[in-house]
Amino acid sequence: MTILITGARGGIGASLLCRLHAAGHDVRAASRAPEKLTPPTGVPAVELDLTDPATFAPALAGVSEVFLYAEPTGIEELVDAAVSAGVRKVVLLSSDSVTLPDAEHNALARHHLLVERAVLAAPFVSTRLRPGGFATMTLGWAEAVRAGRPVEQAYPDARLDVIHPEDIADVAELALSTDTLDGETISLGGPAVLSFRDQLRTLAELLGRGIELRAATRAQAARQLGGHVPAPLVEAVLDYWARLPGESEATRSAERITGRPGRTFRQWAAENLTGFR
Repeated sequence: MTILITGARGGIGASLLCRLHAAGHDVRAASRAPEKLTPPTGVPAVELDLTDPATFAPALAGVSEVFLYAEPTGIEELVDAAVSAGVRKVVLLSSDSVTLPDAEHNALARHHLLVERAVLAAPFVSTRLRPGGFATMTLGWAEAVRAGRPVEQAYPDARLDVIHPEDIADVAELALSTDTLDGETISLGGPAVLSFRDQLRTLAELLGRGIELRAATRAQAARQLGGHVPAPLVEAVLDYWARLPGESEATRSAERITGRPGRTFRQWAAENLTGFR
């Protein structure tokens, strides 16, 4: 049977495609713009718009497992289509924002909470992955860093266990290819807790030059986030950052799941340094 990877243009989805294909699994890449995909040779690409139920049945035909990005708009119809297609397992990329006290009223948390509930209510097996902050969020600084301008960041001393996307892919691969994590809800983070200031300091060290950080106003931060975060979720992301503790410990590393040390932010930054030069 076939493993369907939604969001196959994203970093995690693309990594999963390559990993699972190389391991001999039958995989299918899905995207709302399949013509823009570059899957491994022999891997088919299909149209799947998670907001358009007309695309669900063709994409799911013959599929046994699904890696799912959270999109609540058509989730009930998607679940019905998956059940009809005989899907036996869904691995959902959710968010740790669903654990916020006001999750029902936070746009980011509710976005993922609605999908989690629909998946949990379905008759197939599911695994929910709840990562926190992605290392890739710092790409929002890249333009300023390249231009030599100060980086503006709201809540610069908020600390979070930023996670390398490949650590998420590690856990997702395990969940899709084995039954080890069936039925689990897994919080994920990186191996160290860093403030935004710490992350920028790491980038500066790797680049070999100083980078000025300025605490941004909420309005400035919202404008910056608008470039790579869906508009309805911008304020929710800022609320999430505002709630981050000043002190915390890294307890959610993928190492406890995979047995391999979690990848550090420094490693991610070194791998993506050309984007900041």
